[in-house]
Amino acid sequence: MSEESALGSIDHISVHRVGNKANEEGMVLSDAPLELEWQLTEALQEYFKAPLKTQEYYKLHHESSLELNEVYTYVDAIFQNPEVLHEQSVHLAKHLFEASNHPNIKGGEFYTVFFHHCLKDGNLIDAVGLFKSENKDTFLKVNPSGDGFIVKTDEGVDIKKLDKGAIIFNEAREEGYVVAIVDKTNKSNEAQYWVDDFLHLR
Repeated sequence: MSEESALGSIDHISVHRVGNKANEEGMVLSDAPLELEWQLTEALQEYFKAPLKTQEYYKLHHESSLELNEVYTYVDAIFQNPEVLHEQSVHLAKHLFEASNHPNIKGGEFYTVFFHHCLKDGNLIDAVGLFKSENKDTFLKVNPSGDGFIVKTDEGVDIKKLDKGAIIFNEAREEGYVVAIVDKTNKSNEAQYWVDDFLHLR
């Protein structure tokens, strides 16, 4: 992808937790979109930009008809009307849950994001991002206290380590859109579920 690529503004975002279906972990579906303030938006944009570094594009695919590709159908509805993102994010989360049926797949937070005016190859274009965080890191939190400090640990997601992501650009709609992906844990057969079973890319 060209160096002129950059994420646009985050206009809508929803977060759900998708567990491992094979391990009967279930899902936690949020009732409403995420409320954003500027510091969180900046952190999320840093976290979500990893797929822009790829040089390869994919397309959403289905052997019979594109409309039978669930991700295509739900993302297409978002492009037609970004206001329905939260409703469609619930469908996407359920579809991801159904694809998460190998015992080694990790549960995690699943984000559906509408980016307004991404810069791609010198052109402004809207995009939908689908991201999943599977791995947590331990962080040290150091706060001053009187003449010393209090040190505590906390678990969280490192915004420089995106586990799985796909940015679907609103172009080539009839061919399955243009998709850039990252899949940091795609080293084994069960990890193929993101690309093959969930997105169904070619």
